[in-house]
Amino acid sequence: MKGLVLTIVFLLIFTVYCFANEMLIEAIEKFAVEKFGPEATIVSLHIRSSPSSFDKIQLISHNRSKSFFRFLFKAYREEKFCGYVRIECELAIFANVLVVNRTVRSNEVLSENDVTFQKVNLLALNVEHCTDIDQVVGKIVRKMFRQNEPLDARYLMKPPDVRAGQLLTARMTIGPVVATAQVRAMRDAYIGEKISVRNVSSGVLIEGLLQEDLTVLVIGG
Repeated sequence: MKGLVLTIVFLLIFTVYCFANEMLIEAIEKFAVEKFGPEATIVSLHIRSSPSSFDKIQLISHNRSKSFFRFLFKAYREEKFCGYVRIECELAIFANVLVVNRTVRSNEVLSENDVTFQKVNLLALNVEHCTDIDQVVGKIVRKMFRQNEPLDARYLMKPPDVRAGQLLTARMTIGPVVATAQVRAMRDAYIGEKISVRNVSSGVLIEGLLQEDLTVLVIGG
């Protein structure tokens, strides 16, 4: 008889425990979906402290370190506050993103052979991840990426339209006359940017706007 009573008590405790766990999991799943979308999932969950039993919870705060979260819930039993529930868990959104398959140094140009897709937890990243090969191939990296590190779009740039030292044609309009001169670019530049160039014949340094045809329109001309 005593054994039967103990079994019943155990089953009741186990049922209450499972109910409480389900309640907490549902609350965190709701938080994850509302904040990050339906792809968000719980990877791990650990209850740090909790009342022995409760039938209602209220999320009052959370903090985050990348994909790791700490939650603080108020717990209630029969509508009366009975303590706090503290939970640590990891959330994830798994996706295939582009990573480098070798160490790539700053100012290198990426080729298709330099990158590969790898499934990662996006919540663990602090990058603007890339999911399209066209986002990265031919781009110049502006920081070092180590092997298997996800690429960050913030540090990828298209090659400049003009390289330092490149010979260009500068033109200036003076009334009905258009004057041209051969000049040398002093730095890398993109179309639409202001660029400093040096007149090859006179050595004079001038400034102009780089045009789509890669001529330099002298400012003030």
